[in-house]
Amino acid sequence: MKVEIGQKSPSEGDLQRLGDLLERECAQYRRLLRLAWRQNSYMKRQDVDRLEANAAEWNRFLPLAAKARSAREKYLAALGAVPADGPGASAVTELLKRTGSPQRVRIRRLLGEIRETVIRLARQNELNRALAAFCIDLAREESEIFRRSVLDDPFGCYDGDARKADRGPGGVLVKQA
Repeated sequence: MKVEIGQKSPSEGDLQRLGDLLERECAQYRRLLRLAWRQNSYMKRQDVDRLEANAAEWNRFLPLAAKARSAREKYLAALGAVPADGPGASAVTELLKRTGSPQRVRIRRLLGEIRETVIRLARQNELNRALAAFCIDLAREESEIFRRSVLDDPFGCYDGDARKADRGPGGVLVKQA
């Protein structure tokens, strides 16, 4: 990968601004990670209301994370640090090689935090996806068992509409809208 960087090293103000942008981006990813953890908890507890509220939060904060990433990428482009495959950590690393600023330590730390948070977020999203698939399979199996027990009623307790039959004992289920 080839990185084109202007000959002059970035100013202290440029690096301060880059650090601020990285901090905002990292904060957005951390917020999404917290939402992913909550989502997992709500799915385990089958808390539909909180799951719905959590989904609304995702819809609210996901664009903010994308906006923070885009702002960082645009700023890197303005600084002239744009690798062939798009602005990213390699562009920042190349940019930092050209400076002796104390901001380097802060920026490297933030890059590590972003990388770690994004990895954890991807892992949690995969766990949530697997849990959601399990929940859907479980609901399918339970509804199939229920359907078979109602339709294949060996004791004649239910009629075809899952209403209590008048001709025998038992019958708890009533079809409801």
